[in-house]
Amino acid sequence: MEKSPKFSKVPAAKTGNRKVKTGCQTCKKRRVKCDEKKPACQRCTSTGRVCDGYGIWGGGNAYGSSNKTPSLPHSIASMSQKHRIAGQPASVGFEYFRRYTSTKLPGLFESGFWDSLVLQASDQEPAVLHAVAALGAAHKNDEHISLVEYNKAIQHLRQSLNSSDRDTIRVCLITCLLFVCIELLRGGFKAGYTHLSTGLRMLHEIQRRDGITANNEVILRSRAQSVEETLIEVFSRLNLQTALFGHVSAYLLYVGDTDQAPRVYDIPPIFSSLTEAKKHIDSLVNASYLLAQQATQLFHEQHLFPFPETLYQNQNNLQTALTKFLVTLNSSRKDLTNYPNWRSAFGMPMLTLYHTMAKIMTATALRGVDEMIFDNHLQDFELLLKQASGLCDQMLDEMAQAFHRKVAIMPGHNTFTIDMGFIPPLYYTLAKCRQPNLRRMVLELLQRVPHREGAWDGPTVIRMGKILLKLEEGRFYDGFDIIPSCSLSDSSIADVLPVLPISQRFNNINVALPDTVDGKATLFCRRYEGYGLWESKVAEFDVTL
Repeated sequence: MEKSPKFSKVPAAKTGNRKVKTGCQTCKKRRVKCDEKKPACQRCTSTGRVCDGYGIWGGGNAYGSSNKTPSLPHSIASMSQKHRIAGQPASVGFEYFRRYTSTKLPGLFESGFWDSLVLQASDQEPAVLHAVAALGAAHKNDEHISLVEYNKAIQHLRQSLNSSDRDTIRVCLITCLLFVCIELLRGGFKAGYTHLSTGLRMLHEIQRRDGITANNEVILRSRAQSVEETLIEVFSRLNLQTALFGHVSAYLLYVGDTDQAPRVYDIPPIFSSLTEAKKHIDSLVNASYLLAQQATQLFHEQHLFPFPETLYQNQNNLQTALTKFLVTLNSSRKDLTNYPNWRSAFGMPMLTLYHTMAKIMTATALRGVDEMIFDNHLQDFELLLKQASGLCDQMLDEMAQAFHRKVAIMPGHNTFTIDMGFIPPLYYTLAKCRQPNLRRMVLELLQRVPHREGAWDGPTVIRMGKILLKLEEGRFYDGFDIIPSCSLSDSSIADVLPVLPISQRFNNINVALPDTVDGKATLFCRRYEGYGLWESKVAEFDVTL
């Protein structure tokens, strides 16, 4: 269990207003005694107040029962921060972060990390403050200020690296996550992945010490109750993003309270918010990836197939949870869209898009080396492409209307988000759907993707996809007129084309992005030939930023 920060004792009040030295921020402002309960104090919650927590180290309602996120009001937080960096170049990056970056990077869904925790931490920790300024400057495309502030953040971190107390580790984790974003934004992909791995290792070590996990899993709770758990939510989504592109993580993330098996996924009857729904679909996509990883390890390291019964039980539990998720999402649709805004307009279809991908991933997770199994899910791939196409049309239409309304577009890398959107499901379809019409439709849709998600944008995946089709299909479809399509309802489209044989299908695909912006990415493909033999193919391609 997490130890509470040590506070000095409050002297007994004699007369008049007493000076409150301990407790949550709300009780201090009210000059009342705080019971210091975590994550949110009872005195605040019992009277309907928002508990603003104990600095960045305590709770507040983001980690308690309320759906509201505790935060210092932006005006108060920014006044304190501006006072420290007033007149310095850092203020340019910080102000850009506050106005644009903190709302753009999270993507379609609200985030306790970006909405409040980062600004709270930067208000108290110089390392975080300078990392925030560096990220804002990088997002604004001001490389000089970004580099200066990046180095200052590192200098402040070095001063406390010898300390192993919980507060220092939290500062390192928050700063580490900001470094990941900076590196991905500026094209330092290898450094970004290194920071991501470092953060996951630190989080795993914390959970190991706390007795939450004993193996190589990092446990992601369905409801965050601490700063670490809020950070795990963001780290896990970044980790999943890289995993879907073939980067095998040293740590497997699982949603639950412990690392015990078999897995049980608790889907509520109603989602109270889009953010809650996102956490559940994230957990299911994470779990489907985890299941496939476990099966792959058993097949390659122990040559086990069929797999242990526990894995099949986990697969069945996942499929049941995915069915429940869709039922709950549909039951919650009216309440979640009662107050129409851009988040609800795009968030709902994005959730269904990821549900479709998770459904395919789960059904095929225990395939061993049978790549033909994906042909059983062509209708799901067709649905995925229709969902992606509709959502893309909706977003492009909104952008066009914003242009006609003359809505101001922020300067800098305004098309960058750290969150997952269209690209991972489209990439997954490109890699695993071998139906030629659907596969080529992915390339058409990627040309319309108007933004970059983490390290990936449409043109980069298109280049990779064209090379993949050339390596895997070869000249198999020479002479056929292949029309990109989201629909196989016309039987002539699907039936006239031969099925790509298993002997040509790759089992594993991995993309290694370059260390520098002007470097080349490398595509690694492996095909199982039987009797324990594998064939490898390697190709390089350019990356766009």
